[in-house]
Amino acid sequence: MAVARKIAAGVVFAWVAIAVAAVLASGPLDDVRVTSGTSMLARDAESARVLDLLAQQSGRVVPALVIYERPGPLQPGDLAAARHDLRQFATVPDVLGTASAPVPSADGRALQVTVLLSGKPGVLVSPLVERLRQIAAEGSPPGLVSHVSGAGGAAADYVDSFRRVDGTLLALSVAVVFLVLLAVYRSPVLWVIPMLAVVVAYLASAAAVYALARAGLMTLRAATPEIFTVLVFGVATDYALLLVARFRERLRVTADPGAALKEALSGGIRTVVASALTVAGGVGCLVVADTHALRSIGAAAAVGIVITMVVMVTLLPALMLLGGRRAFWPNTPRPGQVPRDGLWQGVAGFVGQRPRLAWAGSALLLTMLCMGLTTLDASGIPPSALFTMRTDSVAGYDALRRHYPASAPVVVLARQDQSAVVGRAVRQAEGVVSVRRGPPAPWRTFDVVLAAEPNTPEARRLVEDLRTSVRAVAGGAALLGGFTSELLDIRTAALDDTFLVVPLILLVVGLILIVLLRSLVAPLLLIGTVVLSFAATLGLCSALFTQFLGYPVMDASFALYAFVFLIAFGIDYNIFLMARVREESLRLDTREATLHALRATGGVITAAGVVLAAAFFVLTVLPLVPVVQLGLLVAIGVVIDTVVVRSFLVPALAHHMGRLIWWPARAAPSAPAPGARAAPRTATPGDRTPPRTTPCRRQA
Repeated sequence: MAVARKIAAGVVFAWVAIAVAAVLASGPLDDVRVTSGTSMLARDAESARVLDLLAQQSGRVVPALVIYERPGPLQPGDLAAARHDLRQFATVPDVLGTASAPVPSADGRALQVTVLLSGKPGVLVSPLVERLRQIAAEGSPPGLVSHVSGAGGAAADYVDSFRRVDGTLLALSVAVVFLVLLAVYRSPVLWVIPMLAVVVAYLASAAAVYALARAGLMTLRAATPEIFTVLVFGVATDYALLLVARFRERLRVTADPGAALKEALSGGIRTVVASALTVAGGVGCLVVADTHALRSIGAAAAVGIVITMVVMVTLLPALMLLGGRRAFWPNTPRPGQVPRDGLWQGVAGFVGQRPRLAWAGSALLLTMLCMGLTTLDASGIPPSALFTMRTDSVAGYDALRRHYPASAPVVVLARQDQSAVVGRAVRQAEGVVSVRRGPPAPWRTFDVVLAAEPNTPEARRLVEDLRTSVRAVAGGAALLGGFTSELLDIRTAALDDTFLVVPLILLVVGLILIVLLRSLVAPLLLIGTVVLSFAATLGLCSALFTQFLGYPVMDASFALYAFVFLIAFGIDYNIFLMARVREESLRLDTREATLHALRATGGVITAAGVVLAAAFFVLTVLPLVPVVQLGLLVAIGVVIDTVVVRSFLVPALAHHMGRLIWWPARAAPSAPAPGARAAPRTATPGDRTPPRTTPCRRQA
């Protein structure tokens, strides 16, 4: 025992040293986030090719709209102030110029100026927009209000929304884990052990992702750092809860803490490894997507989960061995002690006595929630509705809608020998408000404004019609890009990725479950339950968003994000339950093993679900509607999964099917050979049944 403690102390010291080195050698993940260029586009998107061509010959241009607005008619000095601002804008480094003189609105209450910002790699849009806002506000005539909107203003607000809350997000994640651990263990000491392991897991995995990003082997885009943070904290805490619960369970049977830990880890580590590989494999399927943001989240999440698994199966057992039985004070587990398990004893009793009612009622409830899918609208969120708070770019969009016709900027590139015919086709196309031709170049630029708001069905229709028009006259010698086209290409790629990634995830998860459970029926059953749970969650949240929270539409990639996380976590909790069922099936028949596993794991899975749901709920502090929607949906989905699916639907189906759930095994894993006697049963938490010494009953 003394040697084991020395080894455990060495493991703890090694991991703490790694964590300290990770902090010193890395930095915030936001420092390696890519937010410019083609970071949000698909690899082969037409608008991405436009950006590449612009970068090669003149550099990408990001339009920013400066809007001046007055409650009443414009005053004589307003136009002079706007012209003065134009001259000041031109002095700002990386401002390429302006597209036109100030354009008054038809109602005489607003002015509009288009400022062209450099979008070259390495140029940060946020400081440029902030400087434009300062210039427009300084010396402005009384009553004249200015806003910076358009693609430049929205991009700046998008980036700033992450930077303002990253520290808050990390602090809230730590607080959530602390509060849940304190509530679950009700011990002033025990929570320190899993909390230390969780923090080390986050620091090590974040440092690994940071190093990969610095080396160019991984690119962090969009909300990847934020999702990575809550994911690692949630998953690490889940694994800690599972392993600590198994350790406490064996301490109530075995007097020697070292032997108790060995027994707990014999099944617990297999479950954690299988769970981690399943979740990492599921989210890792995103790396085959065309959309850069999806690949970024998939790669970072897979790396984080694998490293988290390694930390939790090495550092946490070492900490538990050093803490021993005393760490559970004042609720110290003793051999022969029977825990109070009234709730899960009752749930298991209901499932065992009325399995058909349990699974049919659960399935009916989930099916009814699916009816909310009729309210689902994934047509895309327009820039004016992207933020949960009123940013300056949103205020600018509102001002534009009040005083100007809707406008969606696009860029047409035409090879020089085809520029004349392309220019005529552009001017004759439907919905074109204005066309500004650039100087001669290998690929000539046409800055076009369409009569629609970006990322709306009307804007998508006009972009597709314009692409058809220019291709008809120039073929591959003309390309359509720009802000509005980029939004369309992002949506199209997200839909294509859905048809690619969803079947791949189901295949990968199914294969892992087949290997783990050594069955074909059980994996199909478990996948079917999580798909039903996902559909029910999406339906419920769609109705919640549209009817109560005022989010009438969702991002095109929203359903795919939600599917990936909910399928991965749903299978994760299925593994927690069914791995225990299979373990218990070695000494019990399948139906009894199911009820015993439900009693033993019900509290752990529920606590794990609460942690993960709370971790993703933390994402709602971000002022971005898509991220808020994702956080709410995953949080609600995890609660539905743990309370309904894992507590009633899956165990009731397993109990109802009996040994058939292990098909094509010729006999249930628990069924001994004829005449053989089952292994003696050792009392475990939640089990008040006397030890079995008679042969296992064969199920009909």
